[in-house]
Amino acid sequence: MVFYSEPLEEAIAAIARCGFDYVELWMEQVCREFPERPDIGVSSILEKYGMKATVHCPVMDVNITSPNIGIRNESLRQLFDCMEFASGIGAELVVLHPGKRFSVKEPFEDHWKAQVEALTSAFGRGAELGITLALENMERTSAVASVTDYPDMLRVIRDCGAEDLSITLDTAHMRDTETILRFIGKLGPRIAHVHLSDASDRKLHLRIGEGTLDFEVIAQALRDQGFSGVCSLETYIPGDEEALAEERKKLDRIFL
Repeated sequence: MVFYSEPLEEAIAAIARCGFDYVELWMEQVCREFPERPDIGVSSILEKYGMKATVHCPVMDVNITSPNIGIRNESLRQLFDCMEFASGIGAELVVLHPGKRFSVKEPFEDHWKAQVEALTSAFGRGAELGITLALENMERTSAVASVTDYPDMLRVIRDCGAEDLSITLDTAHMRDTETILRFIGKLGPRIAHVHLSDASDRKLHLRIGEGTLDFEVIAQALRDQGFSGVCSLETYIPGDEEALAEERKKLDRIFL
């Protein structure tokens, strides 16, 4: 998110200079720069800078539950290509967005049937590749999102038979510290990955300290659950390496 508009090697080099050991690769950026065999090109860059990676599934103009079957199938194709890419670069985790309704007028049960089919298929392919798919909670205030809080995750577990479901916790999508703490309390051992950014009632993906979230309390709750995954900074500070370095220092104070 920080360096999405930059050439990938420049982005990874800047992230390494800021002291991070992981980079989260957005598939749209990867495919823009490496339309053919992206695993080869990206692997060489990661090796050059001594970085490891997680991979974010495609999110732009896609929807794995779209009522438009052509869009749904293309979205799933891109998701499966993303998993193949992750396997090719040795990334062990892919952040997965659930599908969403086209509008509030779309019947929920029709949507949920497509959700279960799409997620079950994705989980199966991930298992074949040895990739962890970490399902992300969407914005709690979205009228068309169907996976936003812990009851929705529990429904995914039940309906998809996903007893080993892994989760990406996005703090900004929750907007509220108490809601995050409840989510961690209910699903803590399943949280494999965290997207960190601040939020307020009106804005998402703010710099740490610019919203209302209490990250010291959130960090302690994650520690209490034995969290040992990757924390990915999802703050919107486009192209600003100095600001990214400052955010890294904040995270060190909170989490270390």
